[in-house]
Amino acid sequence: MTTPEHTSAIPLQVLDHNDVFRDEVYQKQFEGKREFEDGASKEEVERVLQWSRTWEYREKNFAREALTVNPAKACQPLGA
Repeated sequence: MTTPEHTSAIPLQVLDHNDVFRDEVYQKQFEGKREFEDGASKEEVERVLQWSRTWEYREKNFAREALTVNPAKACQPLGA
């Protein structure tokens, strides 16, 4: 039911997603998430990022020869 008694007199303001993510409230919530998650520290993330750009990582990553998929657990039906 949409009547003036049941709705706000203030029109809905829809923000662009870029503005929402830059908002101070969102930024505080995003930073506060780390308190409750068991995430890696910024130093650990930077260390792994740097390692993922090395030749050692590249050689390990591309040394894989095949990917084995269990058809019983695949998302697609067999023969699709």
